[in-house]
Amino acid sequence: MDVASAQEGTPNSRGGRARPKGSDKGSTLALATAGTGLFLLAMGFLSAFLIIPDFYRDSLSGYDPPFDALMGVLLVALAFRVEEQSAVAWFFSLLAPAFTILIAVLSPNVFSLASAAAATGLVVLIFPFRGGFYRGAVTGPASTQLMVVVAAILSLLFGMVGARYLGDQFVPPIRGWPEALYFTVATISTNGSEYSPLSDGARSFVVVLILLGVGTFLSAVVVLFQPFLERRLERIAQRLQRAQMEELRQHVIVCGESTTARAAAEVLRAEGIQSVLLVPDATAVERLRGEGFATQLGESSSEEDLRAVGIARARALVAADDSDAENLLTVITARGIAAGLRIVAVATVPGNVVKLRKAGANEAVSAITVAAKLVTAAALEAPGLSGGHTHPISHA
Repeated sequence: MDVASAQEGTPNSRGGRARPKGSDKGSTLALATAGTGLFLLAMGFLSAFLIIPDFYRDSLSGYDPPFDALMGVLLVALAFRVEEQSAVAWFFSLLAPAFTILIAVLSPNVFSLASAAAATGLVVLIFPFRGGFYRGAVTGPASTQLMVVVAAILSLLFGMVGARYLGDQFVPPIRGWPEALYFTVATISTNGSEYSPLSDGARSFVVVLILLGVGTFLSAVVVLFQPFLERRLERIAQRLQRAQMEELRQHVIVCGESTTARAAAEVLRAEGIQSVLLVPDATAVERLRGEGFATQLGESSSEEDLRAVGIARARALVAADDSDAENLLTVITARGIAAGLRIVAVATVPGNVVKLRKAGANEAVSAITVAAKLVTAAALEAPGLSGGHTHPISHA
């Protein structure tokens, strides 16, 4: 084995190869997590409908069905994030088996012990790969979604266990787990149920369940559906942007996010001429749109992006990127699409003016040379001259 191979297999290698090794197991661990979750869910349902006495009785005997079933649901939900090797998902994928093992100790029967065995196997499988669960921040949208899902499942668990424990204090009494599940869902959804609390303890439980469950499930709905809503709004915004681009006629396309490009767009706006800025940076696009400029995200050297801003209908194009190489590619691309388009290119290096013209620009301007000429003309102007100025330099 050579040194590179040894480093690749070393878990604590400083070369950073231990993490990719963990990432190769992501799909396997996700399948194991989902499979264990489905098994726990099945055991919970069987234990709820097939009444089997516990090996010994205590105050929590017979309370394993909701724990096993809901921990199974949690593991299935976590499987998607386990595949991405989220640190938060790894933590909860160990916490769910811990609950399952604990309830098996407190309420031991064939189903709860089978669930505990499966949960133990999952812990044995996942724990050695804890070093691979490095992706994703501990805080953020994905972690918030997991926390909300966990809170919703725990609220449901609280409602079912409390309803079963206080079942005799309701009219009609809450006897089985299906009735407890129905009561919990009906109460959390604020639809109400036919079960009325008789004692102060039962009433207090219902109040806590409503306050806890309604808030948790509303948060879950908002957090889980927010990404879908954002994507929907983004698609609508993109359609509106495309429609705006399609309406442009005889406009000027300004390519780049440089100071020169922005200044050119300002002058065109002041002259009442439609223009659109083609900018490759999303942050700059949002900033320029906030300043009132028509802006499109894209590369000026891309035929697709140039067509998206209506190059076939444009009266002119200004290549004003900070990079002369990018401006050169923009000129070549634009000239290949629209042979009769007027193209003006800005060179940051005076020596590149000739190259830009040879590439197809009708005009190539050196910003440094023009600025130097204007400054010199202003410096050599005769004192007290009251005539009009041919340059945009103001005087005190």
